[in-house]
Amino acid sequence: MKFIELNKSLKTKIESVYKIVGDDVFLIRQTIINLKKHLIKAFEEFNFVKLDAEKMKTDEIEANLMTLPINNDYRLVVIVNPNNEICKYINNFDFSDSSTVVLAIGADKITVGQIIDCSKLDRKDLNNYILNYLAKLNLSIHEQALDYLVEACSSDTAKINNELNKIVSYSLGENINVIDLDLVTNLISYTNEYVIYMLTNAIDNKDYTKYQTIINQMNKSQSASEIFSYLGKYFRRMQYISIDKKDDELTKILNIKPYAVKMARQSISKNGIKYYINLYQKYVNLDYKIKSGEISAKNALQELIF
Repeated sequence: MKFIELNKSLKTKIESVYKIVGDDVFLIRQTIINLKKHLIKAFEEFNFVKLDAEKMKTDEIEANLMTLPINNDYRLVVIVNPNNEICKYINNFDFSDSSTVVLAIGADKITVGQIIDCSKLDRKDLNNYILNYLAKLNLSIHEQALDYLVEACSSDTAKINNELNKIVSYSLGENINVIDLDLVTNLISYTNEYVIYMLTNAIDNKDYTKYQTIINQMNKSQSASEIFSYLGKYFRRMQYISIDKKDDELTKILNIKPYAVKMARQSISKNGIKYYINLYQKYVNLDYKIKSGEISAKNALQELIF
């Protein structure tokens, strides 16, 4: 079962054991929140417990599984990193008359229960997550605004959730029912990854006005030095791709996707490799000035193109 299917599943059937696979921290945290919200209606301090079970013994786990809930139908026990002995115990435990629901995290050897996939969401699931979230609040979003939100947050669920809360808060406060692109672009904070993507795209297209606009819109949450350093790596990578090597060989050497190699070759064909060599030489000179304290990384980003 995918993470986005959990809430619907809880309305029809409560499993005795849930096991998380995948490593998206936000989705794992949200799974715990969703289970608590659905199962724990009263006395959370008694009916919810989270155990670091790596060094625990089975009798400690047994005590928690056998404890009855107080003024509630269920007791939720989250077991993190259970050792082999505990996994075996849970596999053999009789939950038929139990009011306990177990959520196991980092438990590859638990073979019972319902799996919840908390791997990073793909684009389709991310879109559905956002649309469902907004629909519950009677809000909708334009397709362009949705795409921009996901791309600007580099498909990071935690970042998307933070920005989405900001957008929702503003929309509800201003009685806005439909979220458009202008609203999203005015409220959202770029990730470093998205700034880098936009800058390299502007460089490849020689769109220097767009490049300057992106630099001007950078705020304190973005690391100018990190972004500048990446551009240097990008120029070196373009020079390497220009060497006559096969695409599959380049993907392994550079640790990038085949699509990135394809797009890089198109940009090199369009602009010529001397374009990127000259930019790299300029990068080297500006990098020296940064390290000697003559210029800031933010100013170096501006002087790189102009």
